[in-house]
Formats: sequence, structure tokens, C-alpha cells
Amino acid sequence: FEEIEEPTIGDDEFLVRVKAATVCATDIRIYTYGDPRVKLPRILGHEFAGEIQKVGANLKNHLKAGMRVIVNPNMYCGRCRYCVTGRHELCNSRYALGIDVDGAFAEYIKIPPEAFKTGGVCEVPDNLSYEEAALVEPLSACLHGQEFAHTGVGDIVAVIGAGPIGLMHIALAKAIGASKVIVSEVDDERLKEAANFGADYLINPLKEDLASRVNEITDGQGADVVIVAVGSPVTQQQALSIAAKGGRINFFAGLPAGKEIVPLNTNLIHYRELFVFGTSSQSIYDFRKTLALVSSGVLNVKRFITHRFPLNEMTKAFEVASSRGGLKVCINP
Repeated sequence: FEEIEEPTIGDDEFLVRVKAATVCATDIRIYTYGDPRVKLPRILGHEFAGEIQKVGANLKNHLKAGMRVIVNPNMYCGRCRYCVTGRHELCNSRYALGIDVDGAFAEYIKIPPEAFKTGGVCEVPDNLSYEEAALVEPLSACLHGQEFAHTGVGDIVAVIGAGPIGLMHIALAKAIGASKVIVSEVDDERLKEAANFGADYLINPLKEDLASRVNEITDGQGADVVIVAVGSPVTQQQALSIAAKGGRINFFAGLPAGKEIVPLNTNLIHYRELFVFGTSSQSIYDFRKTLALVSSGVLNVKRFITHRFPLNEMTKAFEVASSRGGLKVCINP
């Protein structure tokens, strides 16, 4: 923890006073192992909400000091083939707050020009707290994954992994209208937590055969949608074995370096006509839709935050987030 000068802004930038910033698994990974994209010194943190303090000359007709905002941390060019077709998350020039440039684990964060130009700045409704608003970013990545899976009313959804992201997928699936949500998790405490977020069936695959149990629950059909929310090779293999014919499987979690090559039974994909894909990040539209969903009250996101720390206890916050002892850890500068 150290004191640095307040960032200065250009004519197309603005300055946000950070009010809440939550710790992500990506932050923990970078803090622990480093990342080729992160050039030191770097301020981490990309899930945040705050109040605008200063506005560049070219933005004064659009943004005002005192506005409560969230900002999509991914900056897009708005011109490449992906941006113009709404696939911002695949932008060729994408860069991110808290990774490529300084992030939100600070009192102030400078927001680059691309954020406003591409629609990534959203005013926070009065009925949402800063902490709730900060969770829009991770939730929007989950919504992006669910929409790619075409999760719909009446679907049977299986979520593998009941960490914070897995729990978000559970809550979203129920909000969308899934008839049954099945959760597989090796940690019994997290498995119990899954029930609090809407899971209908809880399976510890170390104690029960996952495929057999899913077959029993689904009358031998399997799950319409399988979300792999933990970065483990074996879970990707398990996903193929529990999907229904024509099922949609999202490898939502990336795998650690050195473990990304996984042997899969591709005959299951072929003969059962499975749709296997991955999603990462979110589009501007996903980000905005998620803010609307959260502000509507359909999802109670307050319960995701279990620990809070001031900025000068950042190290302790990372220790708690790494320990799996809670869900989301929030920094309140």
C-alpha cells in the first residue's frame, strides 16, 4: 500500500472516486502468479462502482461530477468487425482496466476515452448501492455465458463448481426460468451455499457418481445446459457425460497454463449432437442488460458480498479471497 498522485485526465477522459471494488479470481491470479499483460507497477481491480469527480472538456455535455457510475472495464475500439456486429468481447484492440492500465483498487481511477465512446459508462440507479453496482461486471460475464447457452424457461441446468461465479450462474439460471438446477461441487460447505442461491440438487462427485446421479434426477435425459464454472480438466470431461442429447455445454472457466490440453470423448459430441463452446468477458449490451436486471430486484446480489475491507487492508482482503472462506470480497476505499 502506497500513496501516489491523483491521476490527471485528458479532454476525453474522466476521473472516478471509487466507492466499492470487488476482488475477482483474475486479480488473485495476477497477484499470485503475474501475467504477461500486466506491466509493473500496476493497480489491479476491474469490478467497481464510484462517483465521477472530474470530467474532461469534451465530455462535459454528457457526464457530470457527482454522477454515480459503473464502467465496463474492457475498452473496445468500436470499429473492428467484432465491435460493429456487437461482439465487443472479441475486439481486436481490446484492453482492460486493472490489467493493461491502472484499475480500481485505489481512491481514484482514470477512465479512458473508449469507455464513453463505446457506451461502456452507465449511471447507477438510486435504488442500488455501490457494492451492488460493482457486481454488475462479473454478473454480466455470466449472463453472456447463459445467453450463449440459450438457457430458457423449463431447461434443466447443471453448474459444475460453486464458487462465487458458479453461484452467480445458479442464481441467473433460476431467474431465467430453469426448471431444475443441479450443482456439482467437491467442497461440502460451498455445496450447502449453492442451495441458498437456488440450487435444487446438490452433488459432491467425490462421494457420488455424477453422471449416474444426473441421470436419476433427469429421468435418464441429462442436462439441457451445462456450465463449467471451475478451471479443472476433469470437470470439462464430466460436462460431456451429463449433457442431454442436443445439450449446450459452456466451458466458462479457463484452465491453468500447462493444463489446457484435455482428452475428451468426442464421440459424445458427435453422436449426441452436443454444442460445446466457451465464453469470456461480455459485450456492452450484456453489461447494460445486467445493470437493468440487478436494478429490477430480480436478483438479490447483496448476499454475494461476505467480506469488506478498507483500501489499506488490501493484502488481508486478498488473503481472504484466496482462502475460499467466503464469497465476494469488497474493498471500500
